[in-house]
Amino acid sequence: MVTRVFLAAGEPSGVHIAATLMRTLKARGGEYRFAGLGGKAMCDEGLRQIDDPSKTATMWLWGNLKRIGSHRRTLGACIADWNRERPDVVVTVDYQAFHLYVGTRARELGIPVVHMVGSQFWARRYHTLEPIRRAYSHVLLIHEFEKRFYDEAGIEATFIGHPLFERLSARTLDPQLEQRITGRRLGILPGSRRAEINACLPVMLDAARALTPKPRVAVSVAHPDARAFVEAQVEQSGLDAEIVPYGSGEILRTCAAALITSGSASMEAAYYGCPCVVVYRISPASYFFAKPHIVCPIAQPNLVADKPIVPEFLLWRRDASRVAQALQHLLDDPAARDAQQDAFQTIRDRLLRGRPPSERAADVVLRYAAEQA
Repeated sequence: MVTRVFLAAGEPSGVHIAATLMRTLKARGGEYRFAGLGGKAMCDEGLRQIDDPSKTATMWLWGNLKRIGSHRRTLGACIADWNRERPDVVVTVDYQAFHLYVGTRARELGIPVVHMVGSQFWARRYHTLEPIRRAYSHVLLIHEFEKRFYDEAGIEATFIGHPLFERLSARTLDPQLEQRITGRRLGILPGSRRAEINACLPVMLDAARALTPKPRVAVSVAHPDARAFVEAQVEQSGLDAEIVPYGSGEILRTCAAALITSGSASMEAAYYGCPCVVVYRISPASYFFAKPHIVCPIAQPNLVADKPIVPEFLLWRRDASRVAQALQHLLDDPAARDAQQDAFQTIRDRLLRGRPPSERAADVVLRYAAEQA
């Protein structure tokens, strides 16, 4: 019997999570037919691609308002595909601004929806509980402490662990690339979305340029269309910089410290034990609307550790002064670096315990698919 799974991943990190799940499902045996939204890694695992929203993924209020038109077109393509070939289960990954609509429409058609990387509704002063209940049959959580909030809200949820650590444990780093980066003191990881690279990289380079002495830096490029922008910004900065496409792991294994755009890369720093400062820059409208409602850290290691182990800065303008001060302290003070590395070791020990997240996720996905047989 064929199990039809429709997957939707709206950003690069979600694409990798979905691809790992697809690989795990195939390893269970049986025949699968995958369709949906996602990028190359998912296509490599057999996805029949309808669209790839991860190419233009964005965050926060203003970025999502600008994408309303494209979201509506993509949602229409999903519904048309479900009418042609009804899936047994829909799996959405993160990117809730869009996936709430995908999930709601799927459930209106009687299709169960499993959502990976649960909404952090508990982290805001305003909650989105009713949309979550409508959209998702079951939510898969990456943080253990989240389970209590979902249970109290009466939303079906399962803690599976952090998918990033599963992917990184299977990654092989390039020793030649590490050798090339050796001697670069500061790593800069400006993000995987084009919009956040455009917003954050100039601030990051300003902060690096303010350090004494000016460090030799390595800059990761994780978006294929951002290379020219990154090169131009680095040249304008006057820094001694090595540009490294898709080299985040090698940078974090080699550099003394890193400056990172908020997101999964901060957890990657925890995995590799690289001390870091986290920054995120958003539009003034998003900042003044959302900032008063945020009641949790923006750096994932701080969230997991439930204490401030990584300096973090949410910015709305190009002002690198506080970022530079925090970075200077981290580079100059061995005790500060050691404290972060000790905290990172605790996080690694906790998140690498037990069954891999994709195995736990596959259990839930197959249970819902079987109910449709």
